[in-house]
Amino acid sequence: MIVHMFNVGKNNVLNIIKWFVLATFVGVVVGVLDAVFLKTLEKSLALRNQIPLFYLGLPLALYVVALLSRKAAPKHKDFSTDAVIHKINLYQPISFISIVKGFFLPIVTMVTGGSAGKEAPCADVGAGISSLLSRVFHMDLEDQRKMMICGVSAGFAGVFGVPISGALFGLEVLWVGHIFYEVMFPALVAGITAFQITSYLGVNYIYHPLHFVPVFSEQFFLKVIIAGMFFGLISLLFIEISKFTRVVFRYLNQKLTLFGSCFVGGLLLITIAAVTSPLYLGLGMPGIEGALSGQPLQSPFGFLYKILTTSITFAAGGIGGIVTPIFFVGSQAGSMLSDFLAVDPATLAALGLVAVLAGAANTPLAASIMAIELFGPAIAPYATVACVISFLITGQQSVYPSQRISWDSGKTPDEHPAVPINYGRRATDRQVLVRTRKTAFKKAFKELTKHLVFPNSTDKK
Repeated sequence: MIVHMFNVGKNNVLNIIKWFVLATFVGVVVGVLDAVFLKTLEKSLALRNQIPLFYLGLPLALYVVALLSRKAAPKHKDFSTDAVIHKINLYQPISFISIVKGFFLPIVTMVTGGSAGKEAPCADVGAGISSLLSRVFHMDLEDQRKMMICGVSAGFAGVFGVPISGALFGLEVLWVGHIFYEVMFPALVAGITAFQITSYLGVNYIYHPLHFVPVFSEQFFLKVIIAGMFFGLISLLFIEISKFTRVVFRYLNQKLTLFGSCFVGGLLLITIAAVTSPLYLGLGMPGIEGALSGQPLQSPFGFLYKILTTSITFAAGGIGGIVTPIFFVGSQAGSMLSDFLAVDPATLAALGLVAVLAGAANTPLAASIMAIELFGPAIAPYATVACVISFLITGQQSVYPSQRISWDSGKTPDEHPAVPINYGRRATDRQVLVRTRKTAFKKAFKELTKHLVFPNSTDKK
């Protein structure tokens, strides 16, 4: 009876009712888990802050996390956002042991000083719980996949308090250039429900309505364009440093024991904290809050320090999310840029927060709407421009290697035939469909330059 109830037709009222009920249920369950995780993390951090030089235990902590994640139940390793994206794109389930790892190991990483984010545990656990529920209801593979997407959306919406952009992030991050419209309604329901549940349970969020609203002018719009390009380059820097660090630590893993490579990573993090500041370790919320409040930065290179600590943390065995560090990097980079562009630092910090997310995670739509949810509607036109430019600058790069890329450059099929999609292929092979965004950006830039140099001629060679 239950099986038949959850396998109704796709284009009728019963289907809408079915997904409203399922998405609401997912939102409630994931919202409660979000609140439990965030409250546990908050209390753990409060206890940790009473310990001076807490980060000295990082080498041992990274080893424990790496040991539990890689050696204990080694087949169950779907506890990162990238792994979840891979599972969803391949229509594969997530195990219960992966859910448990994804819930507890990030807390150990962040509490001991590892630079990681709080969103991945919520989104990844949300996908895992939704995967379990779909199997309990004996749903087909397509519906199981929808449930997992709803879990990601609910988790992201609940952890940051952004119900609309959180839901869209769960749709947009899977496959760049393709929005799963058939999942949009349940994803929105799940995201809104999770946000309401976490708010009811007392979770606090970042809300910084901007008090400085610039009057639109060509000069300020040009500054926003420049800022968008800068944030795109920061996104690329984040991606490339992360890749390089992973390569270095893969080499160390071949030459040293697991403890040896974790010890080297922990020692590097301790050194960075001792030379600069412990601000760049752990979750990093004070750095984000300070930049969004317009406070002076501890260092103009704070964004670079955070990129390094985050890359080392993950390469050395740490577990957690990467979106919160992206927020730190973007807000700090924006505040630093404000001195050069003579713009209110809080405004540029807000633009940087969402624009670096758009570039690094390839989610310009979700990031643009997130700006409205976090900072108010006045920032909307500027945030959208900055997010789109940052998104174009990063080309086919992403902090999520399993993210699929398909983006039409405007070429006709005769000029560049489409490549058939292989649903069993990992997204590291970026030739999925026609062309990448990098080619289109070069073409657009060339056309713009031609127009500016030869404004009175359309056929100038």
